[in-house]
Amino acid sequence: MTKDKLLEYLNCGREIEFKFNEKMFSITQGILEGKHVFSFCEFNKETTEAENPEDVLEIERDGATVISMIQSISDNDIWIY
Repeated sequence: MTKDKLLEYLNCGREIEFKFNEKMFSITQGILEGKHVFSFCEFNKETTEAENPEDVLEIERDGATVISMIQSISDNDIWIY
């Protein structure tokens, strides 16, 4: 998936789940302390928040950024809600 397509999904309120290195991750959206945030996490682990979609794509986990994870996997391992 391209970065532009991913940003398009996030900017219109979609949520993303994906599988990377046999682990499941998600990008969700919500309100935290009165601010709209994007949250990234491995399933059932601590979340990391960002204020905009560009910043959430630069979060690093397992030695890779979110955008590099997503760009390295098959579209069959990405679910858009």
